[in-house]
Amino acid sequence: MKKKVVIVFATIACLIVVGVGSLLFMFRHQYAAAQSVKQVGDKMYTMTYEGDYGLEEFLEQGGATSPKDIAAFVCNHLFYGLVSPNATSSEFGCSFITTKDKDGNVLTGRNFDWPDCKSPIVVVHTHPDKGYASVSTSCIFFLGFSNDWQPKEMSDKMSLIAAIYAPLDGMNEKGLVIADLVAGDHTKTAQHTGRTNITTTSAIRVLLDKAANVKEALTLLESFDMHSDIDYSHHLAISDATGRSVVVEWVDDKMLVAESPLCTNHYLAESRLKDYSIYSEDSHRRYDSMKQMRDSLSTMSPNDVVESIRRVASKDMTRWSVVFDSKTLTATYYQYADFGKAYSTTVK
Repeated sequence: MKKKVVIVFATIACLIVVGVGSLLFMFRHQYAAAQSVKQVGDKMYTMTYEGDYGLEEFLEQGGATSPKDIAAFVCNHLFYGLVSPNATSSEFGCSFITTKDKDGNVLTGRNFDWPDCKSPIVVVHTHPDKGYASVSTSCIFFLGFSNDWQPKEMSDKMSLIAAIYAPLDGMNEKGLVIADLVAGDHTKTAQHTGRTNITTTSAIRVLLDKAANVKEALTLLESFDMHSDIDYSHHLAISDATGRSVVVEWVDDKMLVAESPLCTNHYLAESRLKDYSIYSEDSHRRYDSMKQMRDSLSTMSPNDVVESIRRVASKDMTRWSVVFDSKTLTATYYQYADFGKAYSTTVK
């Protein structure tokens, strides 16, 4: 399983001078978000951001073609140029399954895998002024923090705000669920049609904020020029509260859609690359395992979904697993393939 991206903040030093009223007002949303940071598990934190974080301005100024562009925008818009951006990337991989329970409620399970990943993660709640509330997950190793990072200082907590633009999966208040997975090779997507530019992770942020269902998500994606966050192909697994589930891929810089309740790390849409993956054996093994269990049951309970992703999880690879419930809007997290300990939170 392979790879992911995002924003790295080189340094965030003393962003707010306590007692200076103008700065407190300027950073009121950021300061409140930093104050909300809590530890809820082993190297697992939560943060809530209420208010505007500049998504409309991000799109109006043309979007971004790289993580570096996103980092620069976040630094300039949310931190008024007081911090310096950088960017990095690394490897990751995942599994994704969508199904319904006996009452017709949609459940979606997801593993995020990365080799020997011990990085802290942050579960981000966003309540934008314009857009849907959502919960999303970010691996903050990709934000430039070490595996030993702890939010001891206010500047540390402030820097977590960058995770808003770096989600790897999430669910919004309408029950739309999105997850990013590597598609199967090293081909980078770089569309150039004159539309607004977007990257893999910033696309997830846009869809969580603006799309109520799969149809709206696909319409939005078609309005952008997609650029891979890193030199790998990606596909987005998307499901909604009706039970529709698709996988969106880009082959030869063309957007393709496969109706599928399952996704791992090989191409699924009809194209010259269908079923191909440089991780073929492992990707198909995980896919077939989830498919076998899903096909054997007419409906699946939350425990069944947990079991399906447990079977394809790895103590060496799986940093987190999550089950999203599109009716109760609950996200239940498990860490390091330990399904005996759970942390649950709800989109408010």
